[in-house]
Amino acid sequence: MNVQEQKRVLRTEMMQRRNSLPQPELRRKSELICDRLLTLPAMARAGHVFCYVSCKSEVETHGLIRRLLHEHRIVSVPWIDQSQRQLIPSRIQSIDQDLAPGSFGILEPLNERLAAVDMDEIDVVIAPGLAFSEYGWRIGYGGGYYDRLLNASGKLACGLAFELQIVPDLPYNSCCDVPVHCVVTEERVIFCRTFSGS
Repeated sequence: MNVQEQKRVLRTEMMQRRNSLPQPELRRKSELICDRLLTLPAMARAGHVFCYVSCKSEVETHGLIRRLLHEHRIVSVPWIDQSQRQLIPSRIQSIDQDLAPGSFGILEPLNERLAAVDMDEIDVVIAPGLAFSEYGWRIGYGGGYYDRLLNASGKLACGLAFELQIVPDLPYNSCCDVPVHCVVTEERVIFCRTFSGS
């Protein structure tokens, strides 16, 4: 199998694994993951965090976003520009009032509340994924949105995942896939590569 076929098989397997988590367990593990994320020095220093808005069986981030806003941090979330096939970071003031189902049924900023920010203003990017390797490689949903964002931004990137989503290694395309710097699970923080940015 080529890389794309291997990814397709792994996506199916990982989606089944993640969907098998009972909701109470998913919520409990998500809280542990987000609590552990917030102990990282980079997160303690971050004034502006770009965070995915969780959907379905992803590690839940709604509580994390609320907490960051309560701490008076600047939070931006993805708005998908489908014509350009890219994620646009948009600042939000409230997860309850500023978001509505958008592309792919994921909550994203309402058009009238869109407040695009430059990636230079962001300190940390929090990324989702279906699978992560211990080297930081990730498999998303196949659109390449986060890889393009991470490639263009050069920002510190943290992946959030349940331990069952971690694999020793996974297929990747060195030309277009971008690894994260660390992955946070309910059991550990995996430091994958050194961050050389400012």
